[in-house]
Amino acid sequence: MTSLDALLAKRNARRINRCGDHELARKRLDHSRFLAKHYVAYDALRPHLTNPHDHPRVERPQRAREAIDYLRDLGWITSEGTNVWRTSEQQDVAKYLAGGWLEELVYCAHLEAGVDEAYFAQDIEWRVGDVTGKNEIDVIARRGNILSFTSCKTMRPYRRGDIQVDHLSAFLTETDYWNIHFADDQGRALLVVTADILDEMHHNRSRYPLLLARATILEVSLAGLEMMPWRTLIGTIEKHWG
Repeated sequence: MTSLDALLAKRNARRINRCGDHELARKRLDHSRFLAKHYVAYDALRPHLTNPHDHPRVERPQRAREAIDYLRDLGWITSEGTNVWRTSEQQDVAKYLAGGWLEELVYCAHLEAGVDEAYFAQDIEWRVGDVTGKNEIDVIARRGNILSFTSCKTMRPYRRGDIQVDHLSAFLTETDYWNIHFADDQGRALLVVTADILDEMHHNRSRYPLLLARATILEVSLAGLEMMPWRTLIGTIEKHWG
């Protein structure tokens, strides 16, 4: 059986720098699962935490209350006034709350689904002729001799319009590119986003039918907000591996 590093080497690529902290990701798994389960509440707080310049206060505090109470009780956020919160500096909490939690969640779900190797927040250096480049892969995993590449994106769950579609399409293309570049299009590609992909009020009709059609053509698995519950996410990843 070939190692993940040996498979990358076939494409003149290698892992560099430290990846995400495996032990910390497992330690924080319950918190990552909470943010996934209560993402709508957390998203009401998230813009304020990650971009306080444009969002100086929590705009919908009642919607965000469950997330605020949870993170406050952990000591990860502290109040600086009415509907004003700041993140703790411990254990790189700001980076985690900005989106690292989703990478950690998906990484742990890959482990639970059964893989031989997995890394998250992993830099990959590659060479083509005299050119050297670098990409950060959110989650890279190996099962047998097959590589899997996952892109994890936190975004507004219910935003509609061309901007949302453009962002999702760009993320889809990025994920497909990783598979083409680093696995000669013989691996697996998965895009996990916090956008709500299916309209449950209308018989699970797709909110983005063209996006799903494109994902089918590119053979990129797509998981949205409705796939965030832990057991559902594990099942999605198992199906992604085929």
